[in-house]
Amino acid sequence: MKTEAFCPSYITGLFSIGKDDAAGAGFAIDKGMKTSVETAKSGATKITINGSESAAPVSKVVLRKFSEVAGKAGLLRISHETEIPIGYGCGMSAAGALSLALALNEFLGCRLSREKCVKIAHDADVECGTGLSGVDASAIGGILARRSVKDAVVELPFEEKEIELAFYAPIKTSSIIATKEWKLKVNAAGEKSLALLFKKKKWGSFVEASRMFAYESGLAGWCRQEMEENRRASMAMLGKTLFSDEPLKINKAPMRMLKARTCKEGAKVL
Repeated sequence: MKTEAFCPSYITGLFSIGKDDAAGAGFAIDKGMKTSVETAKSGATKITINGSESAAPVSKVVLRKFSEVAGKAGLLRISHETEIPIGYGCGMSAAGALSLALALNEFLGCRLSREKCVKIAHDADVECGTGLSGVDASAIGGILARRSVKDAVVELPFEEKEIELAFYAPIKTSSIIATKEWKLKVNAAGEKSLALLFKKKKWGSFVEASRMFAYESGLAGWCRQEMEENRRASMAMLGKTLFSDEPLKINKAPMRMLKARTCKEGAKVL
């Protein structure tokens, strides 16, 4: 028996940091993480990403939390598969956590609600310092915005867009969200850019607000020239990754480029 689940990549364009949570805005794309769970015949539980065994700390926390609910899960083979580089600001820790939570819930027969699976994945992402609210957003899909951590998520009118992604280098999320100086800069820029977005809640305003946030937070120092030459480009949070709804004109060659489309659906069991 094998159970599979898929979670879309959710790209955050702007954010502000709360306690174990975040406000902000972003969008899901049709590429993400597919996770399968099956029984292992021998050895120990093994977690792989694209076929290679991985430390996978977030997945291990999700597995631990399910063991607490369901008792010993036994020996498992957990396989994560993705086209998207991990650590480049495309929410892959969240996608891995949530796709695994949904797959384990089905495989182990836990019968947890979807909301409980999302909570387990969210808590695992926060515990590992790899994300704050990406799990919650990727569970919904579409184009989302949240004015503050006290407010509910707002779904912006969905627009199907072809997105071009240019991956340059990873950023360790915890180096930003757990640093006092960065938190002050991010929250000042986040509040200002979210105020701009909420004046006119649509895709074009999101791109404008994301660019403002990238500049004013100081996070886009590495890509300022590329953004100035690509007026529809902004930075994926948090990674040295550019996204654009127009073809990118690149001066400095990225590690990889990828095309995707905005996606209305959230995470699901396959």
